[in-house]
Amino acid sequence: MKSVIHRRAFLAGAAGLGSVALSARNGFAQQAWPARDITYVIPYAPGGMSDNISRLLSDKLGGMLGRQLLNDYRAGAGGAIGANYYMAQKPDGYSLLQATNSFFGVIPNVTKVEYDPKTDLTPLVLVGDAPMAIACNPAVPAKSLEEFVALAKKNPGKFAYGTSGHGTVGHLCGIWLAKRAGIEILHVPYRGASQALQSTLAGETQLFFGPEAAEQISGKALTGLGVMGSERWSAMPDLPTTAESGLAGWAPRSWHTVVIHSKAPEEIRLKLAKMLNDILAMPEVKQRLIMFGLIPGFEDLAGMRKRADDDYAEFRVLLVEAGLALKK
Repeated sequence: MKSVIHRRAFLAGAAGLGSVALSARNGFAQQAWPARDITYVIPYAPGGMSDNISRLLSDKLGGMLGRQLLNDYRAGAGGAIGANYYMAQKPDGYSLLQATNSFFGVIPNVTKVEYDPKTDLTPLVLVGDAPMAIACNPAVPAKSLEEFVALAKKNPGKFAYGTSGHGTVGHLCGIWLAKRAGIEILHVPYRGASQALQSTLAGETQLFFGPEAAEQISGKALTGLGVMGSERWSAMPDLPTTAESGLAGWAPRSWHTVVIHSKAPEEIRLKLAKMLNDILAMPEVKQRLIMFGLIPGFEDLAGMRKRADDDYAEFRVLLVEAGLALKK
């Protein structure tokens, strides 16, 4: 009888320990997010626009969450290396990707990547639009986009534009302008936007596309011809849009966002989108973004999805026309 009592006591104790272990395990699994620091993948080298944005948002978001956002730089292949690396991370809400619309509209159309831009990546917020100003060296006798187009038609192949690389938005702006305006201009890729801008300032190239030219346009070092799209840039209100200059319709654009894996828990995606939009609404954050050369804006998750899908379709048409798109 004594041995029976001991056996029952042992089984009861083992069951109790099992319950405690199960309870502890469930408690750990249900810890409130975030239970640890978050990895913030930056698909470009330190010092650029994406790095500046990530540092600004990291400080604010980390303070709200009570956790650090750890920048992880994965540069190369125009951002494709960073995107593929990001897709290899667990979709548990503990990693974010600093991105631009190129990750939806350009990169997956020209490079083999490990993600579907329509289903695998969710853009959470609109950090800001990067207005693609059109600037030319003052030695070119043109004061407007119409005048430049007329000049280029008389001198096919004489004028060149510098960009930060093959397949970038700047490159595609030049392709778009050449096709829509019926002109022939040469593309000269450099290792970064700053080098491309310097080439136009030096007269090695004659044309440049991008917000980086704003200071030089204001200082008259370059001639502002316009801005891509249909909306004027408030920082440079005198620059007409390409639509106003007779080239109506969609034009290549650039915007910045923060991306999360689409399989991350919905409650985390919603929470991050709200917190980031709250941060972007702060006056001091808006001012910093303006200083970066961006136009602060607002989009909800549905609006961001539409932006991403629209750019995929529009950029693909342009890339197919240019013979740069992968076959689908």
